[in-house]
Amino acid sequence: MDSEPPMDFHQLRVFQAAATYGGFTRAAGQLHISQSTVSQHIKQLEAELGCPLFLRVGKRVLVSDAGTVLLQYADRIFRDLTNAEMAVREMSALKRGTVRLGVGATTLTYRLPRILGAYNRRFPEIELVVVTGTSELLLAAVKSHQVDLAIVMSPREEQGMRIAPLGTEELVIVLNHNHPMARKTLLLPDDLRKLRFISYEKKTKMQNLIDSYFQTLGFAPQIAMEVENIEAMKSLVRAGLGASVLPLCAVGDRVLAARLRVLRVKGAPLFRHLGLATLHTAMQPRAITELAGALTAGLAAAPPQSVVPL
Repeated sequence: MDSEPPMDFHQLRVFQAAATYGGFTRAAGQLHISQSTVSQHIKQLEAELGCPLFLRVGKRVLVSDAGTVLLQYADRIFRDLTNAEMAVREMSALKRGTVRLGVGATTLTYRLPRILGAYNRRFPEIELVVVTGTSELLLAAVKSHQVDLAIVMSPREEQGMRIAPLGTEELVIVLNHNHPMARKTLLLPDDLRKLRFISYEKKTKMQNLIDSYFQTLGFAPQIAMEVENIEAMKSLVRAGLGASVLPLCAVGDRVLAARLRVLRVKGAPLFRHLGLATLHTAMQPRAITELAGALTAGLAAAPPQSVVPL
């Protein structure tokens, strides 16, 4: 029985470039080939697959539904090829390649510099690319092979993914040091009713956690404004524009302590759980597994401060 000819990797690479860069001309420039060659490869690939991969709308070229599906597989195929090359090079002691890590900005800023610095010294020829974003975006990036592993918040099992626990971080109430409540040693749950909060963006894992926390206390907080950046939130709190709920690791510095007051709530501690997300796969390059191990050991070695006994 005759079988269909195997898909050509070069054709697939040309298709990936055209879909990624939004047109045949840009793809040709990226691949250093002529536009007519790009068109020829796409036509051959469409003929082999029996369906259009692009839609021509006036002068624009749009990826079709079939093209969108193929692009997802193409990205995965070429990422796997890169990993395979990296794994084989490592067997020959050539530790070259790229590892992509996704992480939230706060964890990156306050908990990872020492860990990533040590990793870079161990593997100086590995290019470490760090992408920041919310846990939702980072989980999607792992699934789409845009990052190799990601530190995410409130981890739970995701289909096709492995999420290993990394421990917890304490969240605390942060006030301007001149606020009347800043003189307190501990806050009572009812004290929070009187505060106006600078909150995170709605429907993020962090804000969902905080909303659930306030629900357990029996009320919804007063929201003064929503901000996506923790550094901006600290600046707004220092300016006296509201209180906030922040990771303790982001406000433990002595300089900040002179202008911010960090308080816990009596009988109501709040923690967020972190996890390391990777795709389920039979084999990972050593550079990726080594980074995963360094993150797991490093974050576990520096646990957040515990709540003062009450």
